[in-house]
Amino acid sequence: MNDKLTLIQVFAGTYSEGTVLEELPAEYLSDQKFKLCASPGLALGLAKGDTIKLHPNGDFELIEHGGNFCVQIYKEQPIKEILEAAEIIVKQELAGSLDGFHNGSLAFTAPISNGFHATNHVFNKIRDLLESEYYYSNIYKNPYHLEDEELVSWARDLD
Repeated sequence: MNDKLTLIQVFAGTYSEGTVLEELPAEYLSDQKFKLCASPGLALGLAKGDTIKLHPNGDFELIEHGGNFCVQIYKEQPIKEILEAAEIIVKQELAGSLDGFHNGSLAFTAPISNGFHATNHVFNKIRDLLESEYYYSNIYKNPYHLEDEELVSWARDLD
């Protein structure tokens, strides 16, 4: 199975000099289909466990939702002990994980089976601990249109 693990690059946005791609670990399935092994810290609309079809330019199509929330937090230079405490809280209280931290972007995964209420409760604690807001990055139908708050179908069905 390890020979199917790879790093892929998914679209995460644009800036004045071009496209931003985020590198994520994934399991190769077949025909440009991959299962994500970590939630992204920049890309929107994805979480650990999702199956996607990846296009050569980094654009992707969500084939199957993996049953997780991706929660992103931006915190420039968090104190190591505080970051470790946040990781323990999400693991113990939600059976989740801190999947990555790079250049201030933190990517957390939490199973949707916890529901919004319990997940919000835990991330309110983490917000207070890190002194930084959190964002559910995979619950919106059009995540790159910030004014559009329409939820994807599975998120509408929670709580």
